[in-house]
Amino acid sequence: MATRWIMLGVLFVVRLSMGYQFQSVASVSSTLVADFGFSYAQVGTLIGLFLLPGIFISIPSGLMTRAVADKNLLMLGAVAMITGGVLMALSEGPSGLYTGRLITGVGGSIFNVILTKMVTEWFFEKEIVTALAIILTAWPMGIAMGLVSQGLIAETLGLEWVMYGTAGFALFGLVLTAMFYRDAPVPADQRVAPFRFGLPRRQFVHMALVSIAWALYNASIILLVSFAPDILIGDGYSEVEARSVTSLFMWVSLVSAPLGGRVIEVLGHMTATIIVMTAFSAVGMMAIAYGMATEVSFVVVGITLGVAVGALMSLSSEAVSPENRGPGLGIFYTWYYIGMTISPMIAGWTKDMTGITSAPVMLAAGMLVVTI
Repeated sequence: MATRWIMLGVLFVVRLSMGYQFQSVASVSSTLVADFGFSYAQVGTLIGLFLLPGIFISIPSGLMTRAVADKNLLMLGAVAMITGGVLMALSEGPSGLYTGRLITGVGGSIFNVILTKMVTEWFFEKEIVTALAIILTAWPMGIAMGLVSQGLIAETLGLEWVMYGTAGFALFGLVLTAMFYRDAPVPADQRVAPFRFGLPRRQFVHMALVSIAWALYNASIILLVSFAPDILIGDGYSEVEARSVTSLFMWVSLVSAPLGGRVIEVLGHMTATIIVMTAFSAVGMMAIAYGMATEVSFVVVGITLGVAVGALMSLSSEAVSPENRGPGLGIFYTWYYIGMTISPMIAGWTKDMTGITSAPVMLAAGMLVVTI
């Protein structure tokens, strides 16, 4: 097996831990409301706090790739996620939860920039769309694992063990990275002086446009998995059933993303694929919001969003030249995190203000329309 595929496997597990930790708040939202007196807007804020540090950490993380080995930066991110998870487990009030969530967000922010750069450098001009599609499936897979397990853990063992579980998963990723990962070889002509930013205007504009589309695309996913279970509960599903049905979207995307990436690499037409698949996804989310063929709608959204995801992400590798990849991805994730931080807050606010359970999912569908 080619070394790059082994490295992709290691990075997949590491990214899996990030998705699992992110989902931990949404999975115990009812416990937060009942035991800590949170409003839904506060729950949305706590969800978004995982993403807030990325606004400030992404560009420095990208610049640091010019002076520090990617492997070391990835391990640093894992340490932050472990620390934050343990702090959330030990907290007895909102302040501890907020602080721990911010610390885990620092680790997650480092993860996103570095993981994308690692995969791009191993697969650039090879199977880049397929590789990025595969690594991206680790995020929804981690979320899906959280959807089906974290609620049960909270009910049987308590909220703190959900948080300990996320820290343990991050620790496993840290050990795996330390033991098995090595950085991709980079040609000498692609290396530049440390901390020399120098991103050309055209590359900045291209990266910014791709970033905004990527932020909206991902924000719609987060709103769907965070707020769709409430719609299903209102329609008569139990809480466990609601989260299991919602996870259908994630599980289907695990297949559609890599297969879709490979098909696009062979057939081309990336832009048309992104537009058509995103449009179908928006229609599917509206169907979920109105309770129409719910299980089928989740499957449709999983297929269509999954097919387009690798193509959309691969545009980030085309937006900048290789020597500007680190700083470029820093800009990419800064825009991404801005959108991802404020969208759960806005979604929670729309639910509180309107009293309409499906309002956040309708907002998610609207974000996909703007993406197009």
